Amino acid sequence: MSRFRPHRFPVSPRGVVLGALLFTNGWALVFPVRLARPPSAALWAAYGVGLALFAGALALVLRAAVTPAPSPRTRLRSIGLLVAVCLGLWVPTFVWAEPGEQPWAWVAGFAIGASALGVPRAGVLVAAGLSSLAVIGAVVFDRAAVANLGIALGTGVATWLAGVVLVWLLGLLWAAEAGRDAEAGLVVAQERLRASRELHDVLGHQLGIIALKAELAADLAGTDPGRSRAESEEIRAIAAATLADARRAVHGETVADLATQVASAELVLRSAGIETTVEVDTTLVPASASQLLAAVVREAVTNVLRHSEARTVSIALHGNGPGPTLAIVNDGTGSVAAGVPPSGTGLASLAARCAAEGARLTAGPIADGRFEVKVELTSSGTGS
Repeated sequence: MSRFRPHRFPVSPRGVVLGALLFTNGWALVFPVRLARPPSAALWAAYGVGLALFAGALALVLRAAVTPAPSPRTRLRSIGLLVAVCLGLWVPTFVWAEPGEQPWAWVAGFAIGASALGVPRAGVLVAAGLSSLAVIGAVVFDRAAVANLGIALGTGVATWLAGVVLVWLLGLLWAAEAGRDAEAGLVVAQERLRASRELHDVLGHQLGIIALKAELAADLAGTDPGRSRAESEEIRAIAAATLADARRAVHGETVADLATQVASAELVLRSAGIETTVEVDTTLVPASASQLLAAVVREAVTNVLRHSEARTVSIALHGNGPGPTLAIVNDGTGSVAAGVPPSGTGLASLAARCAAEGARLTAGPIADGRFEVKVELTSSGTGS
């Protein structure tokens, strides 16, 4: 089952994408540093603190953008913080801008792109607000309004497009990992279903035989001690075989073909004093269907021993029709009404298994107070 285990990357893909986004948006600090000149060292320090806050707020927005299913409130808060820092930088960057340069437009552009990447609708509002402030600042501080507007919107669109590609690729990777997780979960569920079905078949049949022989040994203890000891020895042998079969079933190694199962069923039924007729030509059955029919025989015989007072049982395999038909008939239906299917999960789960393998299983009373379990194979379903 290890081959179905989802592959985990040694480096977090989310970390790689976030690193690429931070590297790309690192230009958001380069432009305001190179294009503005505070008049003193103290103002340079204050300006540096403002840009550091801007970098931190920008990183928070980008981090939220690559976080799987973050709360909308978290993203909006980080965007609000980024806009607030941008507003705090509005006056200094315009006042200290180099002649002919527009540093705040670059700050606004990167903030617009990051906001649109985090929450597209909020990005539109941020773009409208910050681009308007870029134009207003240009008018108030005697800068080029068209250049400010173009830089802000152009940078916003460019950084948003670059980020969208990276986040889209990350989303594809997450989807692939989720698909592998779902595949692994499905394999586990199928394996559990197989194990439970095999254990039901093996334990239900064998424990029924053990119970029957234990009852027979108890009845013979007083009248025929020798035969009682023989039955007890058979019970011990069957119990050991049952334990081995259960272990093989858990590990997916249970192999029971039709010929072996029919021989075992005939022996068990006759040991229980039930007259048994067998008409089975295993050459009519393709190898791919042998185990399925063996499971049907095992379940039907188990039900006879557990739930009926049958005196006769017939097991017949006919080759008429599009595929072979196996029928197990007994005369111990008791009070089951004609046409009413029996209760219980054994035959129901077996019918589902037959349907999955291209066969059709029916079970119910038939004429003369008899009960029939019948499975019909098709050439397409058996792989023949």
